[in-house]
Amino acid sequence: MRHIETIKSVILLLLVLLSITFTFSIWSYSTKLDPIDQNQSVDVSITGIQHKKPISELVRPYKWVFKFTDDELFGTTDSLVIKPVLEEMMRWKVFGLTAVNQNLTPEELHSLLTKGNQYVLYFEGEVPVSVYEDVLEIEDKNVPEILFNRLIVNWNPEDSLPEVHFVSTVSMTHYKAKVKMEDTQRFQKTIIDKGKRLSQYKEVKVNETKTLAISNEPITAIHSTYIEEEINPSLFKDALFNDPIVVRRNLVGTNTEEYGDDHALMNVNTKTKVLNFAYPPESKEIAIPSELMTTTIDFVNDHSGWTDDYRYSYMNPVSGVIRFQLHDNGLPVYSDVPNGAEITEILGDNRVARYIRPYITLNSPIRSYEVTLPPATEVARQLEASEDLDFTAIEEIKPGYLLIHDTDVGVLKFEPHWFYYIKGNWEVFHEELNRKGGGLLGLE
Repeated sequence: MRHIETIKSVILLLLVLLSITFTFSIWSYSTKLDPIDQNQSVDVSITGIQHKKPISELVRPYKWVFKFTDDELFGTTDSLVIKPVLEEMMRWKVFGLTAVNQNLTPEELHSLLTKGNQYVLYFEGEVPVSVYEDVLEIEDKNVPEILFNRLIVNWNPEDSLPEVHFVSTVSMTHYKAKVKMEDTQRFQKTIIDKGKRLSQYKEVKVNETKTLAISNEPITAIHSTYIEEEINPSLFKDALFNDPIVVRRNLVGTNTEEYGDDHALMNVNTKTKVLNFAYPPESKEIAIPSELMTTTIDFVNDHSGWTDDYRYSYMNPVSGVIRFQLHDNGLPVYSDVPNGAEITEILGDNRVARYIRPYITLNSPIRSYEVTLPPATEVARQLEASEDLDFTAIEEIKPGYLLIHDTDVGVLKFEPHWFYYIKGNWEVFHEELNRKGGGLLGLE
């Protein structure tokens, strides 16, 4: 009996030692994990579908103007008409890129834009040539950091091969290159012949060195009403934060929510449906334009954030800011609330430091009908006659939409209007009131 008790004591001691050893091994065990890279890009879709947009869909001209002689000016702002032109230009090979003028005078710029036997593609913001190789294949090696917002293609009737000119009305620079194409007949049929069938345009003199090439005919546009559909902000939280599980959510006031961790903060305005994601610090260095564009586009592509038709509209390498404007039916949209119709990004150190955007999305309209806008030349005439503005400061007149948030019934109304660009702002033109409405988009 005494031996049995001894055996029990030994077994009990072994069990206690085994338990202590097992407990210690649990406490001391740790898996080998890779450290979290706070700069890593996420690959989470906020829509449930991975969809990355190429440069050709995001960087698009808003106007195409064709000039044959002094009396033959045609043009369009219809994206569906312009698209085949770009598709044809994708077949080209561009070579021999050379600098023509690094310091254009206003007179030289005016002369470039108003020559005959050429067409001009107008872009909202300056575009790096190296990035636009998605559309225009450039054979030259080591393409320099060239910016343009006017792409001019001209030809000599006696020479079948055109030249392409990269002109910036901001930097006041001019570069040109030669074009190779496999089929010159396609160029004649797809582009030149089509240009002759565009709407009548007219050059309206603004001052001694500037004219506006604008429509001399009425245009039609679609007035649309959409139900306000929002993307759940928590989907952006999952996509933008490196570790969504540790993100804290707080209610701040009646219309504000905050999501944050130790590195980033996302502010959500539940009234205007705009979110502001911040991941400091913002970069203090001047951004390289091509890197600014590709980094910010990749950032949105990483979470399939192009939820609607957004297009590049503005860049400031000094402040690291870039913007992409919402479009509907091919026309730009300007909202009655700040940041309600655009994506704004600010570059930080090796990544995007700030990301501001609406979290609404457009599906099929619940109501739509066609409206007719007067010729842009009539808008220019009324603006010139107005005593409330300096007509010589106007830089552009184009059609677009004013987005009205009807919060009482939860709908979004897209009203077609003419807009004019003056002193860094797009302003809406109301025909019956001559000039109403304030600056809708202040550019830095």
